[in-house]
Order: sequence, then C-alpha cells, then structure tokens
Amino acid sequence: MTKFAEIKQLMPRTRIRWNQTIPLMIMIVMVSVGTTQAQQRFSGYGGMGVIYYKADGLSNYLNYVAPGSVLPKSFTSAIRFFFGGEYAVSKDWAIGIDYGYITKSVSGGNSIGSQQVNMAYSLPSLAIRRIFRAEGYSIRLGGEFGYHFGSVSASSPYSSQTQDYSASGFGVKLNGSVDTQLDKRLYARIGVEGDAEFIGDLKARDGSKLTYLDYNSGKLIPVNMDLLGVGLSFGLVYYF
Repeated sequence: MTKFAEIKQLMPRTRIRWNQTIPLMIMIVMVSVGTTQAQQRFSGYGGMGVIYYKADGLSNYLNYVAPGSVLPKSFTSAIRFFFGGEYAVSKDWAIGIDYGYITKSVSGGNSIGSQQVNMAYSLPSLAIRRIFRAEGYSIRLGGEFGYHFGSVSASSPYSSQTQDYSASGFGVKLNGSVDTQLDKRLYARIGVEGDAEFIGDLKARDGSKLTYLDYNSGKLIPVNMDLLGVGLSFGLVYYF
C-alpha cells in the first residue's frame, strides 16, 4: 500500500510536467516555422541580358557626324547588367530595389575620319511585383520606376579630344520572370522586360547641349537619350 500511495502521489506531478511541456514544444515549432518564413522573405539577385531598343536621338546624331555607323534608326541591341534585392511583404506581393546598367559602343566614319561613341544608361529603380508560387518555382509580374541617368562619351574626327555629355530623367519598366529552384535557397531566373526611358537632352558640364544639323529644316537639333526597348535576361536568386 505504501508503494501504491507513493505512485499515486507522483502521477499528478507527471501530468503537470506534460501540461507544461506540450505547449512549450508547440511554441518552439511555431517560432521555428516563423523564423524560416521570415528568412525567406529576403532575397538578392543578379545577372545579365540583352535589350533590343530604339533610340532615335542618338541614331540621328550618329548618322549626321558619322554616316555608316552601326547604330541604325531601327531597333538595335545592347548588353544589360542588373542586380537588386527584394522583400516579400506578403505571400503574394514583394517590393524591392533594382539597379540596371546598359552599355554600348558604336562607331562610324566619313572622308574626314572616324567617330566613336560610348553610351551608358544607369537605372536605379523601385520595384513592386505580384508573386505566383508553386512547388519548385515561382512567377513574378510587376513594374519598376525611377530617376535614371545617361551618358555619352564621343570622339570626333574634327577634334583629338573626347567630349563627355550626360542627361537624366524618369524611366519605367514592366517585367515578368520565372524562378526555378536549384537548391534550398538558390534559384535560377529568366525574365522578359519592356523599358521606356525619358532621359532628355545630353549636356556638357558647361551646360551646352549636344546637337546635330537637320538638313531638311536647317536647324540644330538637341540629342536626347530617350529609349524604347524590350529585353531578355538571365540571373540567379538567393533567399536569405
């Protein structure tokens, strides 16, 4: 009887320990899941691609100073690099910061000499994206906007010095991408985008505009860096 009484006295204590342990275990699991989800909210990405674009201002300028240049009035291509970061504010929506860089060198010549032009677009942007998730991959649709910058460095057959010009203005982009899982945190990204840049007229440091002579009107026309293009990109995404 003494042993049975001792066991009976111990049983309530055992129940109390289980009543304390089970809620504690549940809380630990919930915190662990929440921490994993919070970590997957942040991601960083980078890559490169090709943009197929039209920039009439630069085309007209080059056709004036260097007939036969490789920048025609129709669409042409350039290399685009990009990187950025993203934060998922919910399961279906994300915001981020994106930086794109477009660069191209063009050349041409006439009886006097050759013309070399190096141009670049610097495109820091804010992004918002709608996310569609599935097992092993996700689809993102969204847009970006920002205040962007353009630059042109030109060597002229009429001068041995290189002249630098710059411009700035607003730009927007619509894009879509598919992320395919490679590892627990690493994904491959392929994307398509459409760009519209309203960067404006190119100016030298002294404020003078880059111009060319329009033979039809006989007027000097300012050269702008406005751009309209579509592109294809490839990159990697890492979830922290």
